[in-house]
Amino acid sequence: MPQRRLLAAVMLAVLAAASVLHFRCTGWHRQRRPGQAHNPLELWNVAGVREELGAGLPGAPGTPSIRCNATLLRGSHEWVEVTWSGLPAGRYDDYVALFPVGADPAQSAPIKYQWAARSPSHMKLGAGSATFRLLNVRQDVRFALVRNGLQFPTIAAWSEPVAVQQPNLPMQGHLSLTDVPGEVMAQWVTRDAGSRPSVRWGTQPSDLAATAAGRSLTYGRGDMCGPPANTTGWFEPGWLHAAAMAGLQPSTRYFYQYGDEELGWSEVESFVSPPAPGTASTVRLLAIADLGQAEEDGSMEASEMLASLATTARLAAEVEHGGAQLLVHNGDISYARGFSSQWDRFFDQLGPVVRRVPYVTTVGNHERDWPASGDRFPAQYDSGGECGKAYYRHTLMPTPAEDKPWYSFDFGPIHFIQYSTEHLFEAGSEQHRFIKADLRAVNRSVTPWVIVGGHRPMYIDSTFYGLVPDGDQVVAKQLRDSLEELLYRYQVDATWHGHHHSYQRTCEVFRGRCLGQDVDGTARAPVHLVIGHAGAGLTPNVHLFRPRIFRDVKLRHGYLRVIANATHMQHEVVSSLDGTFMDAFTLSKPPGWGARFAPRGAGPGALIARGGARSVSTALA
Repeated sequence: MPQRRLLAAVMLAVLAAASVLHFRCTGWHRQRRPGQAHNPLELWNVAGVREELGAGLPGAPGTPSIRCNATLLRGSHEWVEVTWSGLPAGRYDDYVALFPVGADPAQSAPIKYQWAARSPSHMKLGAGSATFRLLNVRQDVRFALVRNGLQFPTIAAWSEPVAVQQPNLPMQGHLSLTDVPGEVMAQWVTRDAGSRPSVRWGTQPSDLAATAAGRSLTYGRGDMCGPPANTTGWFEPGWLHAAAMAGLQPSTRYFYQYGDEELGWSEVESFVSPPAPGTASTVRLLAIADLGQAEEDGSMEASEMLASLATTARLAAEVEHGGAQLLVHNGDISYARGFSSQWDRFFDQLGPVVRRVPYVTTVGNHERDWPASGDRFPAQYDSGGECGKAYYRHTLMPTPAEDKPWYSFDFGPIHFIQYSTEHLFEAGSEQHRFIKADLRAVNRSVTPWVIVGGHRPMYIDSTFYGLVPDGDQVVAKQLRDSLEELLYRYQVDATWHGHHHSYQRTCEVFRGRCLGQDVDGTARAPVHLVIGHAGAGLTPNVHLFRPRIFRDVKLRHGYLRVIANATHMQHEVVSSLDGTFMDAFTLSKPPGWGARFAPRGAGPGALIARGGARSVSTALA
C-alpha cells in the first residue's frame, strides 16, 4: 500500500508538472490560438466526450456511482465530501468534475475537477473520496465521475444535484472609486435583476440610514468575441449591480450593505473612506499585477496560479491588520480567459480584500486581446474570446467609455493615471491626448506624487525581443517612443506595470540612461517597476547578466506596499511566501516642492534643479 500511494503521488506530480510545462512552453507572452492550453479547462475536449452510465467494464464488480454528502448549498459556500465506488480498478486519468445541472459536457467544460488518484484507495479499489469547496454560482450543480482523461472524457456516473438555496444571495462584492472624488462604489452579483438594487451605509453598523439606488447590467454569450468564451467556457454571469456611496467624510470608517428588498441583502461590511486629496494625510496602499485565482480545495492542480492563494491571504492581512486603504491591480486580473465561472472564483478569493478597500484596475492582454476586436494587437487570442466585455462589466472603473479604459484619480498626496497598453497610445491617439492633458493639469501642490500605471512595461529585463507586434521589448520601445518624453517632462515619479511575471526596478532612467540625482539630491527621471509577480507562474526569460539600468530583478511571488505623505514615498516589496522584504526603497521631495514645480524641458540637457524625487535608503519619517 505505501508503494502504491507513493506511485500515485509521483504520477500525479508528473501530470501536474507536465501540464504546467505545457502551459508555459506554449509561450509566456505569445499570442494564443484556439486549441492551445491557456488554462486547465481548455484541455477538456468536448468532441471526445462520451457517456457510459452504469456500464462499467466487462466483469466489473459493481456499477459506478458517485455521491455528495450534501444536497443543499446554504449561503455563499460550503465544504462537501464526494465519494465514488464501483469502478473495477482505478486509473491515473480518472477524476471528479463539477458541472452546472443541465450543462451538456459535450458542449461545456466543467467548473473545476480533481484527480481521483489523490484518494489513497482509488487505484486499488476503484473507490475513494475527495473534498470540494462548493461556491454559490447562482445555479444548482452536480458531480461527474469521469474516466480517460481530459482529451477523451467518458462520464461513468453522475451524482444527485446539489441545490443552491439562495441563488440571489449578493456575491462577488467589491468596492471601487468613481469619477467623483471621495465617492466609493459597491459592486455585486445576483442571479436575477431584482426590483431596486441599492447600497445603504452609515458610521454605525446598526444605523445604515443613507441609501443610494444602483444600476444593473449583464452580458450574454453573443457579447463574447470567440471561443472558449462563447462556446465551452460560457457560464451565465448573472446580473451585475453597482451603487455609489456619496457625501462621505474623508478618512472615516463606514459600514455598508448591498442588495435588494426583494432578493435580500449582503452581510454588513466596513471600509475607510478615501483621504481628501492633498498633502495633509499619509496613505498606505497595495499594488499588484498578474494575480489570477486558484482553488482552495486542490482542484485544477495544474493551474500556474497557485501562488495567488498566498498573495491574497497576505493582502487580506494587510487590510485587516496593516491599515491598507487601496488596492491597485494593473492588468491580468482573473485569468478567466473565456471560462467565465472563474470570475466567480476570483472575486470569492479576493473578496476579503476588496470588500474592505477600494479596488482600482487597468486592463491587461488576458482581459482584452482578441483578433479584429479593437485592441492594438491584430492577432492575439489572450482573452479567450472575452475581448474585454467580462472585465469591463465585472470591474466598473471611472473611464470615459467601456472600451476606453483610461482614467485618473487622486488619493491623498498621490495622483494616479491608469491607462491601457492594449489600446492605441501613440501620439495623436485619444488615449495619448488624455495622458498629456491629464499630466498637464495635475496640481503638484495638492498631489506632489504622480504614478502612471498600465500593464505592459515601458522598461523590461526580458529576452523576448522578437514577435512583432507584441514582444516584450517591441512594445516597451513603442511605449517609450510614445510616452517617455511626457513622463519626463511632467516629472512622473514612477510607473507600475506587470505582464512579465517578475519583480523589477530600474534606476531613475530616461532614454535608457541612468540620470541619477540633481544638485539637491532629487532624482532626474522616473523609476519604473514591474510588479507582475502576484500569482501567475513566474517568467524566467530574464538576461543572464542584469541590464545596467536595473537595480533589482527577482523571480519570486509578492506584492508592493506603499506608504506616502507629502515628502516621502516608501516602497516595500513583500514576499508572498514568508512576508520578508524582496526590495525596499524610498523616494523623497523637499517640503514645498509642489509650489516650485515646473515642467522640464526636452532631454537631460534641460534638467532643472527643482525636479524629481530623491532616492534615499532611510525609512519613512
